[in-house]
Amino acid sequence: MIIGKKFFISEMPKTGTTFLRNYFSQYKNIELTIHHETLNQNKRYNLLNLKNRIGIIRNPYEWYLSLWKWSCREKKGSLIYSDLISIRLKLKRLILNQRLLGYIFNQIIKDRKELKALFIDVHSKKNFNKFLDIMLNFKNRYIIGSEYSFVPFENLGYMTYIFFSQNMLRKNYNIMYNSNYKLHEILKHNNSKLYTNIFFKTENLNYSLKKFLVKNKIKLKNFNKLKNNSTPKLLNKNLKSFFNNKNILLIEKKEDYIFKKFNYKKLSIDK
Repeated sequence: MIIGKKFFISEMPKTGTTFLRNYFSQYKNIELTIHHETLNQNKRYNLLNLKNRIGIIRNPYEWYLSLWKWSCREKKGSLIYSDLISIRLKLKRLILNQRLLGYIFNQIIKDRKELKALFIDVHSKKNFNKFLDIMLNFKNRYIIGSEYSFVPFENLGYMTYIFFSQNMLRKNYNIMYNSNYKLHEILKHNNSKLYTNIFFKTENLNYSLKKFLVKNKIKLKNFNKLKNNSTPKLLNKNLKSFFNNKNILLIEKKEDYIFKKFNYKKLSIDK
């Protein structure tokens, strides 16, 4: 988290938060906690009293592609890589619901060698779409090896799940593991329980940051010495070619909440 006197920023992975941390490291009175840490982890709930509670969001297509490419480069430095290629059976990772036995079975039998191969070639469209097949298909969710595996709602996507877990208190988002509700009820509940009330988009992160600093009378520091936000602007005609049609439609279906809430355009509309 990035914590100032009048604000905090919740850092959703692969949304340009390294750039933000590099920028705010220039301030002596702004604290940088563990990267991607949440209020659920540091338990500094008094921060909820701050007026400006900022989250970061990104176009879903770019987010998945960036997550995979980064995992290809970082390997075990990536949480999703480790979740996929490891057998995750520690008690602290298990959630007692109807998916527990299926989760344990699939963790034991999953082909770790085959999963590792998905991250060998950062330029492989074939491997990327195989990765998406795991992330987006409900029947493969047990393989992932994270608490997301215990979410019983087929059309609640991984990105939407991560968004909620980064921007909600755990006592509120635990409802995602409860099959007694309908998905639309979960989404309505979660949307009302977000503790962030301002969102920067990765696509115009520099502009949003400067606008926020000026509005809140926070002295601007040096942007010129910083490496520009390295998050690539991938949403162009070449981006569409990296995804097969099946996965484009699955992303649009599973991450519909993100598309609608933040007004992201769906690629299938261009057809």
